[in-house]
Amino acid sequence: MKAMMLCATILALSGGSAALAQTPAAKGAAAPPANAAPAPTPPAADASATTGFRAGLPVKDSAGMAVGTIARVIKTPDGATTYSVSVDGRNVNLPGSALTLSPSGAEAISTMSKAQITASTAPPT
Repeated sequence: MKAMMLCATILALSGGSAALAQTPAAKGAAAPPANAAPAPTPPAADASATTGFRAGLPVKDSAGMAVGTIARVIKTPDGATTYSVSVDGRNVNLPGSALTLSPSGAEAISTMSKAQITASTAPPT
């Protein structure tokens, strides 16, 4: 009988220490498992923070002729970047691969001329 009481006391004490070890969970702050990977950081809402492209940046073609102005930098759900460029008062979406930043960072250089952009984005007649 004494052995049973001793076992019951040991179990009761060990259960109490386990409850004390869980106090962060009781406060609503569940600790992540020790082997859990860190939470991924969300993509930047404004892609210009990492690329140097920003609204208002002039866009020129490779010959130095004015094409338009970046109206918006768009980060798509799949992680790609698209630029909304104002060309003659009309916004045209260009893929990220269509623009590069000039060495000075003062303008974006388009792989397409203004005529090519206008022709490729003209509404069907």
